Amino acid sequence: MSLTADPTAGVQGFPGRDELEELLFSMLPSGWWEAVQSSDEAALQLLKSGLHNPDIVAQLGSAGWVAPHYDVEHGGRGLSRDDARSALSLLALWEVPHVPRGSGLPLAAPTIQQWSNNETKRRLLPPLLTGTERWCQLFSEPGAGSDMASLATTAVRDGDEWVVNGQKVWTTFGHEAERAMLIARTDPAAPKHAGITYFGLDMRARGVEVRQLVNIAGQVEFNEVFLTDVRVSDCDRISPVGDGWKAAMTTLGAERHALSGVRKKRKSSDEILGGKAFPEVLRIAQQRGLTGDDRVRQVLMAAFTADRILGWTAQRARDRARSGQPVGPEGSITKISKAMTNQRLQEIAMGLLGADAIAWDAADVEANEWIVQFLRTRANSIEGGTSEIQRNIVGERVLGLPREPDPYQGVAWRDVPRS
Repeated sequence: MSLTADPTAGVQGFPGRDELEELLFSMLPSGWWEAVQSSDEAALQLLKSGLHNPDIVAQLGSAGWVAPHYDVEHGGRGLSRDDARSALSLLALWEVPHVPRGSGLPLAAPTIQQWSNNETKRRLLPPLLTGTERWCQLFSEPGAGSDMASLATTAVRDGDEWVVNGQKVWTTFGHEAERAMLIARTDPAAPKHAGITYFGLDMRARGVEVRQLVNIAGQVEFNEVFLTDVRVSDCDRISPVGDGWKAAMTTLGAERHALSGVRKKRKSSDEILGGKAFPEVLRIAQQRGLTGDDRVRQVLMAAFTADRILGWTAQRARDRARSGQPVGPEGSITKISKAMTNQRLQEIAMGLLGADAIAWDAADVEANEWIVQFLRTRANSIEGGTSEIQRNIVGERVLGLPREPDPYQGVAWRDVPRS
């Protein structure tokens, strides 16, 4: 195998780089580095198939490399943001799995970092960063979806604990999680936004019941969660009492960003939003001899253009984050755009498949996968905040349009009529 130049040579030096590279050589199978150097994707995929990703993530997390900019006592290495970016760039160039499963790292960790005291950070962050505790999100309720601040799950203080009662729904991978981001009402006498507190709930605690829901594609992904006299230590309280809504906005901002990014180099079925990527849809058109059809070419070019514009907008958001600027309107804008473009692309695929999208051989795994991915993407305009709500956010917070009138603004939550 002929080797090219070191692809990581352009990564800026950072404290502990030699230590990290030694750790990688000790963890990864023989031939990994050679495959990275030579850009041998086939060899790398074969090596990846033999990895147990959680073990790799656990070792990197234990050594502080999953979030190297976090303090050492919180599971990081205490690096500056620039040095941390260099370390994470190195891991990306090595194509090493370094993100714990679940929503802990992208959603819970930034919220804990911003809102929690040191004791809570020391308690919750290290097992999150090693993947020992996988996180899910307990925000939505049967009566509090789009208007999430009207939530009715309660948390009543009892000494050094809180007693939680209520119901949550649409909890992604709640059946596999050890921890949950939970928002609950702690002051029913306050207006709805002011009486909420944010907790890190132990999903293994007594009184937590998880019931699985099957989605339209036949996948077990969502859950409803029932909370009956669940006791939560005050040490697991992530936000100050009554500031849970503000903390939740940190999480939701991160979620919109996560749900609006461009695809990584991986299978479409692993994409967070589901659906097939543009090259795969183009391949179907080519295989079926449809690329000479002017109408097909037009819809494919429109889809390609939308995908490129989305990628540039997402890159702008990433650049803001890298420069230390606060999250801008790009999160909501790209969330709407991603849902539209992803759904439209799958609709194009169904048109290209024609009758094969309606009836196919049960043994045809590939055809079944196309349909499953199409069905999965129907949720794109709902999950993480509906596209209608995101348009309201853009209108009010970006364009400065007047807010919708709320006749109960400032009224105590317990005095607001509910159906």
